[in-house]
Amino acid sequence: MDSVIEKKRSFKIQAPVEKTVPQSEREEVRKYLRQIPNVPEPNLGRVREIKEEIKKGTYLTKEVIEEAAMQLALRLLRKNSD
Repeated sequence: MDSVIEKKRSFKIQAPVEKTVPQSEREEVRKYLRQIPNVPEPNLGRVREIKEEIKKGTYLTKEVIEEAAMQLALRLLRKNSD
């Protein structure tokens, strides 16, 4: 009769073996890593413009737009009255 208890299988986990990379490949990777910060973000210029407009107070806000709309409405009403 077969035993009810099965034998446990044991296995050993081995640490990964680091492959050596040639020096030329390492230098190529370093070259590209140095170039990464130098590539500008395409929208970075527009973000800077918006920040400057906000600092200067010239950036359109909801209040500024509403005030301009009221002034324009008053002008149009005055012209129609004449």
